[in-house]
Amino acid sequence: MTGSLKLLSPCAIRDSAYRRRLDEAGVRGGWNYHLNHAWLLAEIDEYVMARPEQTPIILDVGCGNRALHTFLEPELHLGVIGIDRIGGACPYDERAMRMDLCIDFRTGNTFFNGTADIVYWCSAIEHNEPAEQKACVAESLRALKPGGVFLATFRYSPKTHYFEPSEQWNLSARDAEEVFGLAWEIEPDFDAMVEEYREDIFELDTRHRTRYGTSEHDFVVAAVKIAK
Repeated sequence: MTGSLKLLSPCAIRDSAYRRRLDEAGVRGGWNYHLNHAWLLAEIDEYVMARPEQTPIILDVGCGNRALHTFLEPELHLGVIGIDRIGGACPYDERAMRMDLCIDFRTGNTFFNGTADIVYWCSAIEHNEPAEQKACVAESLRALKPGGVFLATFRYSPKTHYFEPSEQWNLSARDAEEVFGLAWEIEPDFDAMVEEYREDIFELDTRHRTRYGTSEHDFVVAAVKIAK
């Protein structure tokens, strides 16, 4: 298996064609989902375009109420299987329209064993403790067929800790390597990335202050890709 970890740069994503496609469709989401959505769309689109003869099986684990799921299906002309558990991070009725399977993916996945092309977690895996995140990765890799890809966005912070306002676990650089079994493309620079957020690209700084009531950034968005 190959792959790496990376921070998602607002400056790099701001002018991307994938971000423009999402903007034109009105797909925005929560305060930092501009980054999550653009990176995931790019990775999924590139995978699908490289295999035009296939109809891929795509799993959206921890699907919640996010707009990316309902955008991908008509945009890329494919189906996405939404998976979430009873005690998800958003109200059940908000998840119902995107959820095809209501299971705890870590323990209840009896449906996919070496059969999925893509398993992605969009700002979802961090709602599990670090040890449980590792189990989520293992189960995702088990679900994938050879040549499939695991994609996840997660929260990076200089120190691993539970961040109560968002009910999420923020991972340090070393703990992220332990959870995902990979090294960083480039050693993450938290302070430099926070400065990009403070440029208020996608109103990231404004949204942060509005949501959390502080100008101090506790975490930034990171991403992982593993090719099986």
